[in-house]
Parts: sequence; C-alpha cells; structure tokens
Amino acid sequence: MKNVILVCFVLVLAGCFGPATFDASSEATVKESTKKVAGELQESQREELKKALMYFTVGGESGFKSMIEVAFTGKSSDATTEAMLTVNLKVINGLTGEQIIEKYRASLQQDSMKREKEEAEREKVSGLKKEAQELLISNKFEEALAKYQAMSEISSGVEAAEVGIEKTTKAMGVFTEKMNYMDKVQITEFLAQRIDTYSKKGIPAVRVSLKNKGDRSLDKVKVVVYFKDKVGDTIYEEDFHPVLVSKYSFSGDNKPLKPGYVKEMEKGKYYTLESALSDWQEGKAIAKVVDIEFTQ
Repeated sequence: MKNVILVCFVLVLAGCFGPATFDASSEATVKESTKKVAGELQESQREELKKALMYFTVGGESGFKSMIEVAFTGKSSDATTEAMLTVNLKVINGLTGEQIIEKYRASLQQDSMKREKEEAEREKVSGLKKEAQELLISNKFEEALAKYQAMSEISSGVEAAEVGIEKTTKAMGVFTEKMNYMDKVQITEFLAQRIDTYSKKGIPAVRVSLKNKGDRSLDKVKVVVYFKDKVGDTIYEEDFHPVLVSKYSFSGDNKPLKPGYVKEMEKGKYYTLESALSDWQEGKAIAKVVDIEFTQ
C-alpha cells in the first residue's frame, strides 16, 4: 500500500514539475508561457524559438503572404489581434519549446517542398502555354487544344487553359469558315514570266486576277505563288495580296472585293520579285489562294 502511494506521489510531482508548455489561450498566457518555455531552452535554441513563434504567429508562410497582400491592396481585416493569435497559435498550444522548434523545422521543410512543387507547375504551365500558342499560329487546332487540356489538369493552369480553349475554339471556327469560303475565290488570270523593266532585264514577274463568287465581301485575299524548276520541283514561293484593305493605305485601290466582283490588274502591270530565280523555268508556277479576311 505504501508503494502505491509513493508511486502516485511521484506521478503528481512529475506533473507539477514537468517541462513548461505553450499556452495560446490569450495574449496574457502567450506572454507568460513564452517566458517559461524559453527559460527551459539552451541559449542556442532561444533564437530559433523566437523565429518559430513569429512564424506561427503570422500563420506560417501562407499567413505571411496574406499579410503582404493586405499591405499592398489596403484591405483591412475585421479579426482582432487576440482572435488571430488564438487561431494561428492554436497549432502549437500545449507544446514544449523543443516540440515547437521541431514543428517549426518540419513546417519550413513542407513550405520548401510546396514552393518547389509550385515552381515546377508554373514552368510546366508556361511550357504548355507556349507550345499551344505556337500550334495555334500554325492552325494546328487539335494539338493546341490537347496542350490546353493538359494545362487544365494543373491547378495553377486552369484559368489560362479555359481562356486558351475558348480562343482556340473560336479560331478553329473562323479558320473553318475561311477554308470553306476560299473555294469561292476564283483565280481568273495567272501568268508567270520574265519581263524587262526600266532598270532590270529578265526579272521574274506575275499577274493575278480574282473573282469573288461567294456572298461575302473580302478585305484581304492572300495568294501564294510557287515557282518550279525545269523538273517540276518547287524552288521558291512568294506572297501577294491582290486585295488588301488597310487604314494605312491611301491609294484608290484600297477597296474590298465585294460578292460577284472581280479584281483585275491593269494591262502591262505585274508583281515583280527581288530574287533573280536563276533556276526557275519560266512559265512553271502555280498560284493558290491561302488566306482571306471577311469585311466586318
């Protein structure tokens, strides 16, 4: 019986004189328990405890970011200081100084891992976005959509992916509309030959005339001419715009190609090339309408 009483007495003493723990009940208990907790640590540990308490007071790394955001945006918080302390410091309530430091170190490691993950995600999203934009420029819509879909599976890329998918879907619709209409833009005259000008002789030149057989007016018609050598291989290509309405053009020909209208070059007029195209077999060339823009 005496032994049992002795054991109980020892346990009571151990409870009374155990290590000090942090009390986050109020500002007063925070101050009081901090002194006690710090007093039981070695001098080398106290500075780290100070950093740990500051870390948990602001709510960790995410809390610090929120404080910075408030500072820049000017948004005020309705929470009182004591309420914030109660919430933020609750995670270390009842811990000893060494336990607080241990939790602080673990939290820093988790923060570091989170930052690395977020950085990796940002780089992946950036790469996918760049690839998608390049594919969109090349009119590879299905491939671009696949890239944006991959972006949407990354939390930080969802918003950009939604914008990209909408943009790509719209561009795909416009492209399809153009492609269906281009068959209605007929090349009524095409001639590729060498001509003499005032300053040069035998330079490559072309004539291109068009007719709009559709029901929509066009502000731009782009024609590509492919030049071939004597065996029929394409050796060069050049872009021409028989129709190009622009606010920067002040010529009298700055007009759209209306439905049923033709666009013919004046007699004796040619588009000329800067390149001599010495390997070009005169007369061997083909012209294709590759792009149009509808009048808005």
